[in-house]
Amino acid sequence: MSSLSAAQVEAYLDRISLPEPTKSLLISGKTTSENALEAITALQQHHVAAIPYDNLALHYSAHKSLPQDTESVFQHVVLKRRGGTCIQVNLLFLELLRSLGFNAYCTAGRLNAQASIAQKVGPASAGESKESRAVFGTWVHVHIIINLHSQKYMLDTSFNQFGSPSPVPLLHDSPEIDVGPGRQRRMLHAPLPGFTNSEQIWWRMQLRNSDSEPWMDVYAFQESEWLPFDFAIMTQGLAGMGVGWFKTLVVCFRWVLEKGKPVGWIMVWGDELRRCRGGKVEVERKFYSEGDRLQVLEEEFGMHFKEDEKDGIVGTGTEIVGDDFDFYG
Repeated sequence: MSSLSAAQVEAYLDRISLPEPTKSLLISGKTTSENALEAITALQQHHVAAIPYDNLALHYSAHKSLPQDTESVFQHVVLKRRGGTCIQVNLLFLELLRSLGFNAYCTAGRLNAQASIAQKVGPASAGESKESRAVFGTWVHVHIIINLHSQKYMLDTSFNQFGSPSPVPLLHDSPEIDVGPGRQRRMLHAPLPGFTNSEQIWWRMQLRNSDSEPWMDVYAFQESEWLPFDFAIMTQGLAGMGVGWFKTLVVCFRWVLEKGKPVGWIMVWGDELRRCRGGKVEVERKFYSEGDRLQVLEEEFGMHFKEDEKDGIVGTGTEIVGDDFDFYG
């Protein structure tokens, strides 16, 4: 990854429809201890509402690849107005932060299985907790750590409904309201359950929807810096092992803002459109053809696909085959 030019920074901020006062403040490089957190919060929240977390390039394309270099990702996300994976989008967002003069870096995270986007529709899909032991897997995610006037925060601009759309301070057991009306989040600085070395300490983000519910682990990370090549190795390793849902499920997720604040989310999940507001998840629409899904990707996510991109999914296991499909052709 490499730093963005001034023109690229401006195009990026326009892509996410960042309000002009915040845009001008960030470009000026004159944030202070009084307004830096507010500006970064607005930047992150407008980002997650505009740029989806998705794996569409693995399905609607001829190349079926996920480049990670800055220029390719910038072209795809900003100029083509598409989304990307956590590695693509978070690494690009890191370059935006650095280009704006902030002290930030990336690290890797382990995901709790219960917080996977592949969860079925139900209470957990809204971020609701279940009483179960956390089971952390291998390195699969990217986190940004930013230092704002001697306080570190975790930023995540590309995850599912269990991610936080706001900066999360690295403070032990300090619960905060995350998404209205009542979803809470906190960080624990503690060992991971199930790991042999109990002296190894991790930052563990947890969620719950009310005071009466148990906390649910989302993911865990440490503060060691990872380089882009580290994430490239991680990506190739996961792809080579054939693990995960990226090639077997079409997903496109973004947060929804009202008056500049996150109030819910919308997601294409296979052959369904799901929406969450006020902690309630509903299957809003079922897709019966590729035309149905592409229409929603255009209307709800602002995405437009060329004919060769649409053809990329034809004949694959993730294609939605309509009633008029000729099985004998």
